[in-house]
Amino acid sequence: MKKAFVFDFDDTLATTTARVIVMRDNGYLDQDDDVVAHLAPKEFSRYELEKGEYFDFTEFCDDKLIQEASPTWLMDLAKEIDNEGHDIYILTAREDNSADAIAGFLSQFGVHPKTISCVGGTKESISKRKHDFLFMLIQQYDKTYFYDDSADNIEQAPSHKNFRKYQV
Repeated sequence: MKKAFVFDFDDTLATTTARVIVMRDNGYLDQDDDVVAHLAPKEFSRYELEKGEYFDFTEFCDDKLIQEASPTWLMDLAKEIDNEGHDIYILTAREDNSADAIAGFLSQFGVHPKTISCVGGTKESISKRKHDFLFMLIQQYDKTYFYDDSADNIEQAPSHKNFRKYQV
């Protein structure tokens, strides 16, 4: 039986100190905008921007913060799955420039994903992009398992008889 296991990265396979910064446009070209808040990844998915606010993902582009990450309990499961020869995919809201650092971090634990798909950095919804990626995988595997910390991503994931999703 051909199985795929799909893991989110932040707060699913690893925890980092990276935060999403909420900024407010102060209206001055010669001054930096105002910092409103620093959000952990779980807080980010629930935060509603107010007028004039925007997200700054700068910390999520810092490879050093990935290298200093701490594995979660799911890392042991991912390693076991890798050892059994099943396909592992990473599906993260980070941008493409994080893929190599994530691969390096995971390899320290004996986890070698088939693909690291970074769906951040566009105006399209993260949940929608994750849904589309998962739907594509479901067509290729007898069983697909998805692990994510975001309730929105779990809720928006496809429904299919050969697909299981787990909020962690």
